[in-house]
Amino acid sequence: MHLSAKKSISLPIAALLLAGIAVAQKHTKPSARAQHVILISVDGMTPVEYLHPDEHHLQTPNLRALAATGCPADGMTGVFPASTYPSHTSMITGQTPAVHGVISNTPIDPLNLENGGWYYYFDKIEVPTLWQRLQEAHLETAAVSWPVTVGAPVNLLLPEYRPVRDDEDRSLMRVLSTPGLFREMEALSPSLVPMTDEWRTNAVVKLITTRKPALLALHLSDLDEEQHKYGPHTPQTHAQLETIDTEIGKIRAAVQAAGIADQTAFVIVSDHGFLPLDKLVHPTVLLHDAGLITTDKAGKVTSWKVYFRNHTGSMFLEAKDPNDTESIAKATELMRKLAADPANGIAKIDTPADLKVMGADPGAFLALEAAKGYGIGSDLTGPVVTQLPSVHGAHGYNPSVPEMRPSMILSGAGIDRCQLLEGVSITDVGPTAAALLGVSMPGTAGHNVNVPHKP
Repeated sequence: MHLSAKKSISLPIAALLLAGIAVAQKHTKPSARAQHVILISVDGMTPVEYLHPDEHHLQTPNLRALAATGCPADGMTGVFPASTYPSHTSMITGQTPAVHGVISNTPIDPLNLENGGWYYYFDKIEVPTLWQRLQEAHLETAAVSWPVTVGAPVNLLLPEYRPVRDDEDRSLMRVLSTPGLFREMEALSPSLVPMTDEWRTNAVVKLITTRKPALLALHLSDLDEEQHKYGPHTPQTHAQLETIDTEIGKIRAAVQAAGIADQTAFVIVSDHGFLPLDKLVHPTVLLHDAGLITTDKAGKVTSWKVYFRNHTGSMFLEAKDPNDTESIAKATELMRKLAADPANGIAKIDTPADLKVMGADPGAFLALEAAKGYGIGSDLTGPVVTQLPSVHGAHGYNPSVPEMRPSMILSGAGIDRCQLLEGVSITDVGPTAAALLGVSMPGTAGHNVNVPHKP
């Protein structure tokens, strides 16, 4: 499937790439202001994959062309934790998690009352978003599987929600999406499981062809899933990135066919990088042994004084009662003793003051950062450190870890071409996309980075 997909687009994409290089050699000034912005988040893509593709023998002509004719960044400074939902919300708000409110992928839910729920819902966001700023400017927006968009003020919405597994899930997605839109896309790709990357791409192509919104935001997640399974920069993950490059090629071709290529800017981003790991440390065993988390005979949590948000690369601890100084002190002492032994794989402990500086969870009294090669697990009983049977991949580490840097490529209408864009933050994504459409996002931590650069 992977090879046949590449063969089917090799000639037209090669032509696009050659044309892009020719433009890059002749022009350094930005083209006319964009009328359309296509914002694509390739979950887990690292900057090295477009800055140095030959080092990994990557066949990614679309990413190469966009970088060659636009302005590629050396990465972005992410947020803490370097996880999907906090990162995507920082993009769309221009703010850090402590400000926008989506401080992790999932809420604290010791009793599993939310049945494994995530921060799916737009009302969790506590500040204005790119969607609202464009709505105020009377510009049409579309979002396909962008995190934290259930109930968002998006004109054409196919939100990210639980995996679509059966008819019940399909019915739910029809209700959560813009009326009639999910059913329309089901008919477009009847042989595909809804909300897979290929299905999402087909939906985006249809929206470009028939609606041409001012902003179209797409989240592609298959690369992230492969990196969790196999670790970063493996044959499996490179093959997946090449497949995603093919999907981006379909979108570029649709823009061309719709006659809006000279009016369209592409903003290609990611939410975080990846690190390989083969060991897990379980601080939660110590919390359980100390009686700060209690379970029944089946191992289900029955009560808690201290609980956790686990991001694999880090763990944040919160108290059920913020005034329970005794439990907070006990948990803090246990974690400091754990971190004192390098064999336990804890690189650093963060205090509330540290977390405030990073714009992270304001409700946490302590955070643990995993060392390279380690992730943080959530076992409540058993060994504190366990060995994984094979190398996996993880994120959620401190954004200062170089491998956690997200990606950014700007290319197309209104983009000031450059060789390398430096000093970018993930909070700059929303303000930059808005500015390309002539809209401002006042009061954000981020800013528009599409300013003149030396060629």
